[in-house]
Amino acid sequence: MIPTLLSLALLSPQAAPAAASGAQRPWTVLVYGGADNNADGPILEFLDQVRKAIDDDAGLELLLLLDRSKGFSDDATLLGEDFAGTRLFRLKKDSAERLSGGEEFPELTLTAEAELDTADAENLRRFIRWGKRVAPAQRTGLMIYSHASGREMCPDEESGLEMGIPELSRVLTEAESLDFLALELCNMGGIEIAYEWRRAPGRFGADVLLAIPNAGPPLDWDRAFARIRSPGHAASPLPGPYLEPARMTAADFGTLVIEEGKKGREAAAKERPQRVAHEAAGAYDLARAADVKRALDALAVALAGEDAREVFMEMRGPGPIGDAIRYEENGPLVDLYDLCRRAAECDGLSATVRARAEAVCAAVDAMMLASFGMSAYAGFEDGKHGVFVNLPVDEPGRWRNFAWLSPLPHVVAGKDIGSWAFCADGATPGNGKIETWFELLDHWFDTADARGGVNGYRP
Repeated sequence: MIPTLLSLALLSPQAAPAAASGAQRPWTVLVYGGADNNADGPILEFLDQVRKAIDDDAGLELLLLLDRSKGFSDDATLLGEDFAGTRLFRLKKDSAERLSGGEEFPELTLTAEAELDTADAENLRRFIRWGKRVAPAQRTGLMIYSHASGREMCPDEESGLEMGIPELSRVLTEAESLDFLALELCNMGGIEIAYEWRRAPGRFGADVLLAIPNAGPPLDWDRAFARIRSPGHAASPLPGPYLEPARMTAADFGTLVIEEGKKGREAAAKERPQRVAHEAAGAYDLARAADVKRALDALAVALAGEDAREVFMEMRGPGPIGDAIRYEENGPLVDLYDLCRRAAECDGLSATVRARAEAVCAAVDAMMLASFGMSAYAGFEDGKHGVFVNLPVDEPGRWRNFAWLSPLPHVVAGKDIGSWAFCADGATPGNGKIETWFELLDHWFDTADARGGVNGYRP
């Protein structure tokens, strides 16, 4: 387990480097507001709370790209005027400065209107490059605020499109990699997503991912930012300990947001307990995501070597032994730790399978920096539960709904939302062997494939 937030705040200089010399501030936080949908309106209230919590602290810069929708909000207060296109801003406690897009966004000037498709990953790539140039910092964080389903995100009403998860890996480059990536998006706390955006040489990625596995309202970012203070800056209404931006790592940031997210939900539960009962969130060390995949693939190989499908699927439920934690009612988003913990304790599975399941639990525990789950998730253990894996109910026809979860392209509305690294890596096409978790599921569930799904995959 990662140390507590109090211990993180008191780390030695060797453990948490001080700010680099020169003019760079410690942190720049970029907000990609894909609000050309009914998130226009809620995002403005959210940003107002965040900017007031930051309180113009010199250690933090807050930059915004906001794409708005004509049909959902006419608010002109936060940003100085109402508009329906896409604009760039620097947000301060009581003001919003409109900025030009420069070489990255020549169409975004201080006077001209432009309508960008925020479902296009190219615009996210340009925004990160723009933000790093305009406000270079020791560390860069990105928050994506919009809607999502776990397979697509950032629906844009103007274009009618959504952004695929692996699309980022294909369009963004190593130059756009981040220290911290936060998703104010529903159903995005999955191991498939965490693995897709892990950092590696030559590709886009992040060090820490903060995500929500369920559907629900934004986390309490205002509470978290109120506890980030540079020396000499005025204290916030929330009690400390405070984190200095110059000493705050991405792991510290994620741990803080989860801690304050839980406190905020607990406070809200006193007034309306049912409203927050299904809330959860996790912060993941993406350097450990590949370890989780390797452990899960090893479990798949062990399961494939035995007649264990029926028994293992009992761990998922529904069934007489109870259900593993699921993040949507009757849905496929099953908590990975809970699933494998049940398997590790099941006498109906072989010693090899139980040992492999226990290894998955250990890998998830190591990846999880912090997490919380509210009362609807019985047995939720903070710092262990909080990341899902896609595992549908074992019924005929269910697997057809997962054609997008594939190593192969899956085109919807002209966009490839397939080609998942989680499905492709570790497998040898055409060798007739189950080597990965995806190949195991395809073998178990793809009954329409006469080859049993082994390396055939669905078209």
